[in-house]
Amino acid sequence: MSPRRAIVLLVVTALALAGCGAIAGARAKVAILASWAVGSGEAEQFTRVAAAFAAANGFDIDYQGVREVNSVLRVELASGSPPDIAMPSSPAVLAAYAESGKLVLLDGDTAPRGQLLFGRRDPGRAYGVVLKTSLKSMVWRDASATSAPPKTWDELVALSRALRAGRTPWCVAVESGAQSGWPGTDWIEDILLHQSGPTAYQAWATGQLPWTSPEVRSAWTAWSRLLAESGMASPAAARRMLLTTWSDAVKGACAMEHQGSFARDIWRGASRDPSFFMFPSFSGPPDAGVAVGVDVAGLFTDKPEARALLRHLASRSGQEAWIREAGGGFFSPRTDLDRAAVYGPPSAIERQIADHLAIATRRCVDASDFMPATVADAFSAAVLEFLSDPDAARIPGLLRGLEQVRASVTTGWLADPCTAPR
Repeated sequence: MSPRRAIVLLVVTALALAGCGAIAGARAKVAILASWAVGSGEAEQFTRVAAAFAAANGFDIDYQGVREVNSVLRVELASGSPPDIAMPSSPAVLAAYAESGKLVLLDGDTAPRGQLLFGRRDPGRAYGVVLKTSLKSMVWRDASATSAPPKTWDELVALSRALRAGRTPWCVAVESGAQSGWPGTDWIEDILLHQSGPTAYQAWATGQLPWTSPEVRSAWTAWSRLLAESGMASPAAARRMLLTTWSDAVKGACAMEHQGSFARDIWRGASRDPSFFMFPSFSGPPDAGVAVGVDVAGLFTDKPEARALLRHLASRSGQEAWIREAGGGFFSPRTDLDRAAVYGPPSAIERQIADHLAIATRRCVDASDFMPATVADAFSAAVLEFLSDPDAARIPGLLRGLEQVRASVTTGWLADPCTAPR
């Protein structure tokens, strides 16, 4: 071998070794996909918590926030470059990926059982973890309201009737782009839970209770009655409900809104002094629990850093850090937090919401988020159709159509939407 050739080989070998050293020494990166848009308050709060943990443990995060998170996730999985952690729009979406083998299964080290989500086919194996929750069994109203909060459904109907003389009793708006209708599905879910109890709710959410059952029909009928008694069954009211964006509902001269805890800032921003009362009971089960919304995460790679980050985000310390970043506007699925320290005194709205979530005998996940997408989409569409003319006589036909959809869907159903807080 010539001296010149030997020198060239030595240089190439040295460069190759240097390159391997650079790769070996590079910081790991965890890619995260969620629906919180980059620059939004939710995204900034989350990324600060995640980045702080990553920096302390020698890796970085790469956060991608898009509203159409489900579509982006499908594309990234199809291209063979999935995120390490993804937070799709609902537990049902995660379930579909679990059934297709796209998810890394979790264990009890990731989070307590109360935060883990299970599939119906194999209830012993967890596929997702609840990182964030919201109280949905609540009604917002002005703190200046002088009437006592209604304790029963009949009292709520009577209050709605009395309010007609001075203002619109209810802020109802269901426009939400491709997701339009979901504020109406929340009404049906809460009524069914508090009228027929958690056993019926669980059977319905898991596809085992027909839409034509007396329990489901009664929930729709009760909502129809409330709208009629509130003077909101007219064509003008229907148009307003259907065409108004859900976040603009409180801008009208309305007295109350059935909306989740995430509407806290919307009510404050509408120059109101808000308070809330819990969704009233019917004459049925007195201990029905509460309906909740959840933000869930799944692990799409088995990267150690991603698993460690997900474990931290679900942990007590991670959840408390998230609450501090959100200024109390983040509500944790955990019940072992020092609520006085992180949410403030009992008089604070944030503390009251957190207390109701913690002491509830059961927390039942939003049923439409628990149902396969085909069923959930049909549910939302039926709400839109119903609100165009909320006549109780139309309900049986709508429910027969929904039952046909339910019977045709045999995969993607989950187990245990109602769990006791832990």
